[in-house]
Amino acid sequence: MKSKKVRGSLPASLTNAKAVRRMISVGLVLIMAVIFSVTTDAFLSFRNITNLLKDSAFLGIIALGMAFVIIGGGIDLSLGGIACVVGVLCIRMSVAGFPGFLVVIAGVVIGAVFGSLNAILVTKGRLTEFVTTLATGFIFTGLTLVFSFRERGVVTLVEIPRRSGYRAFGGNLGGVHYITIVWVVLTILAFFVLTKTKFGLHTYAIGSHSNAARMSGVNTNRVKAAGYLISGGCAGLAVVMQAALNGSAALNIGSGYEFKAIAACVVGGVVLGGGKGDSISALTGSLFFLMLMNGLYKYGLPFSWDYILQGAIILVATAFDAIFNRITSKRLLALSR
Repeated sequence: MKSKKVRGSLPASLTNAKAVRRMISVGLVLIMAVIFSVTTDAFLSFRNITNLLKDSAFLGIIALGMAFVIIGGGIDLSLGGIACVVGVLCIRMSVAGFPGFLVVIAGVVIGAVFGSLNAILVTKGRLTEFVTTLATGFIFTGLTLVFSFRERGVVTLVEIPRRSGYRAFGGNLGGVHYITIVWVVLTILAFFVLTKTKFGLHTYAIGSHSNAARMSGVNTNRVKAAGYLISGGCAGLAVVMQAALNGSAALNIGSGYEFKAIAACVVGGVVLGGGKGDSISALTGSLFFLMLMNGLYKYGLPFSWDYILQGAIILVATAFDAIFNRITSKRLLALSR
């Protein structure tokens, strides 16, 4: 009788712990929203909310791809570089007259191809993920300069032709931008993939204990490779949607976003080291950071405070997760006795 109780209670306890952590992340976003809505005049305006969601979507889609990699026990420091080079290549395609839908598809495919390169180096080459993706990130950033537009030898910014169908992807539906809609749909789809499919369960298993997953018959290389492919594809999709919205793609459009994506995941509840978190974590973390910047702008605080607060929040979130996981582990151990 005791063993049956334990087998039934352990998964329930784990599920409850995940639900509590998710509720904490959502609660932080709601608390910040209340604070800014009370202390500022324009925070709750429809225009500000739609702009906030639009700005969050670019980071959110990149963070969504990053979440797949981190949950699987990895890290991807090349996403900023991927976003930069994909942005330039897509602008080149639009200037060359390619149809808008083809430009968007190409952006996702190119991003996924770059992600696959990371996967090959990590899984087949058995290289360290941190160093590998850091190196490829530099390479992708360098390719951005190679493919950039130049006028008399000087790098120049080129806009998407106004008659190009690609610009339509930067539009909105009832005031809600397409990039926001895509972000929400992808988050829901990713949540289903991570929690309801064999691939998702294997991703959690590898992140929790790679060797144990391998001994259980999980093809760890294939699952890790799929995570990097998804990560690169998300970075490509994010930048093609953002470039269509902006009407152009600056060379630094994705610069530093790999670290912002990691920060968003951590604050949302995706634990570095793997095995915990989901797509909702990436969404709430992205909303939290963009809401923070949005509120600071309305307070008129110096931009330097953005970086200071981001760093402080990451430290607090990491410490909180360490304490939360320690308490959860003790509770599970007590239940198993």
